Parts: sequence; structure tokens; C-alpha cells
Amino acid sequence: MAGDVQAAWIAAGASIVVSAISLAMAAWTSVRADAAQRQQDATAQDLERLKSRLSEENDAAKAKRDYEYEARKRLYEQLYPLAYQLHESALHACNRIKNLALAARGGWLADGPDNWLTSPDPYYFNSIVHNLIAPLAIYELMTRKLTLLDLTLDHDLHRRHAIARWAYEALRSDYNLVDPRYPPLALGPKAETYAPPEARPNALPSELEQRWTWRQGLYSGQISQAVDPLLVPTGETMRVQSYAEFSKALAGADLRAPIKARERAAAIKQALGPMSELFRGFHPARRPITWRILLAQATCYRAIVAAQTSDASSADVVRAARFEGAADRAAFEWIGDGRLSIPPALKGEVDFAADQASAFACADVFLENVVKDFDARCQARA
Repeated sequence: MAGDVQAAWIAAGASIVVSAISLAMAAWTSVRADAAQRQQDATAQDLERLKSRLSEENDAAKAKRDYEYEARKRLYEQLYPLAYQLHESALHACNRIKNLALAARGGWLADGPDNWLTSPDPYYFNSIVHNLIAPLAIYELMTRKLTLLDLTLDHDLHRRHAIARWAYEALRSDYNLVDPRYPPLALGPKAETYAPPEARPNALPSELEQRWTWRQGLYSGQISQAVDPLLVPTGETMRVQSYAEFSKALAGADLRAPIKARERAAAIKQALGPMSELFRGFHPARRPITWRILLAQATCYRAIVAAQTSDASSADVVRAARFEGAADRAAFEWIGDGRLSIPPALKGEVDFAADQASAFACADVFLENVVKDFDARCQARA
């Protein structure tokens, strides 16, 4: 009897223990299931967020690709033809600057009937003006289109446009090119300072005094004014006139001559008047700062040609365009043996060999500053 009671108690205790364990297991299972469900819900939410983020990123990437495709398409359609024209015009301008050096070496810029710039036939003078303005006019057209284009999408095209801007700026940099950033220039025997009057005098100063009293650059507005006659409409766009078209528009007019009443080309002559005055009586010995400007522009134009290669680094462009070590540097030298090139009135007044060397060095420094400026702007945007 006692044994049966004890067995019953044991059985009851065991049943209670089993029930407790079962309840505990059920509770633990429920907790685990709830935790698993919460984890599953959290994972599902994370997955949805990831899907949403990836979808947004894909949409953004697609939108960017679509934008860049359309932007590049517009860029290539609008600017690549002008970039090609800039390349060709840069070569022509360089050749004209070489030609001026040749004319000086040969004595064809000396006073007298053989002076190419004062010849009765205005062709040489008019063509000099056209060839030196044409690349600036192409730069102007490129710049006008930039409000609708994203030039940063094409590094090489961007670089060529930036260099062209400095060729434009060089023409108004007569004061800048004689400041301490550039190699020194001795303007006269008494350390004269470049200080031309605001208005050009009607008569040219003496050959020596022209070095510091004749304005040897243009104002920004005068450059813009000179560019305008070369721009002609073609449908809804503008383009730069060829020399043949420019000559036809002049209708035989001489840019050096005063404007006549009712002259057909009066507006063109007036717009180009400051540029014509810049080259009135021009000679590198008389206008050393103008010659610095022309060499600075030449390095820019050579850099534009060098930058056509897509894998050309900034160092490559500078190396190809600068005068130091250049194979064709002699073509830009205007002195030669000095027998025909140096005006008699200036002989013994100035060290022209130093004058010429400083002009080359100045142009190289100008180019280095141009490329550094472009690289710095690119890094600031990165």
C-alpha cells in the first residue's frame, strides 16, 4: 500500500516535471519562432530597402548615362567641327608669326618700298590681321555655345578651349607680359618703363621711343570688336570667314587707310582699326612687347595642336609647344645676322640678342602658366 502511494507520487512528480519541461520547451520554441520571424521581417525589410536603393542607383546611373550620352552628342555635334577649325587656324596663325620673323630677318619690315606691311598692295597686311584674329574668332564661337554644352565631359576638348582662351587673353596682356612674373625686358638704354598714352598719337614716335610709348596690345573690348567682322551667319549658326570671304567683304579696301565716306567696308575697317594700329609700322625691334604677345600666342597654338592627341599629358603638351629645345625655334627668330633685321636707328641702343631670348623665355613661362591654370581648375572640380 505504502509502495503504491509512493509510486503514485513519483509518477505525479514525473508528470509535473515533464509538463514543466514541455511548457518551457513550448515557450522557448515560441520565443525562438518570434525572434526568427522578427529576424525574417527585418531581413525582408533590409532586402526591400536594398532593392529600392539599387533601383534608385540604377535609375540614377541610367539617367546619368542618358544625360552624358545626349550631352556628349551635342558636344561633338556643336564643338568638334569648331575644334577642327581651331586646329587649322592655329597652324595658320603660327605660320604667319613665323612669316613676320622671316620678314624681319630679311629686311622686309625695314623702312622703304620693300616693306611688306607698307606695300601698296594691302594683301600682306590684311592677311596678317585675318590670320591672327581667326583663331580668336573660333574661340569666341566655341565659348558662345558653352551655355548649352557640358565641356567637362571631354577633357581634351576642354583643354584645347582653355588654351585658346589664353591665346585670346594674350592679345590684351601687354602690361602683364612685362611684370615680374616674366623674364625682364630692357625697353631702352635708360631702363624706361612701358607707359603708352591712353590714346594713340597720330604720328608714330621715334623708333626707339615706340618700344615704351606705343600701345603694344589691345583692350578686351577691342579684341571682341575685331572678332565680330569675321563672324558670319550660316542658317541658325555662325561661322568664321575664310580669307577669301574676308577679302571679298573688304571689297579691295586697305585696312591701313583712313575710312572714306560711304566706303563699303567702313564698318569692318572701323572694327579692325585698333588691330590695324597695333601693326602700323610693326617691327619686333620697335614693338618688343607685341612680339612677346605673338610668341605667347604661338606657344598656345602649338599646344592646341599637341593637345589633339588624347593621351597627351600636360607635361607632353608643354614639352611639344614650348620654344626651349624646339626643332623649329630658328623659324621664329627675327634677328638672323642682324645685318638687315635691326633698324639702323636702333643699332647700339638695345641688346637685341637678349631681347629675342627673353621673348622666347617669356612665351614658355606664359604657356606653363596656362597649363598649370587649367590643371588647377580641373583638380578643384574633381
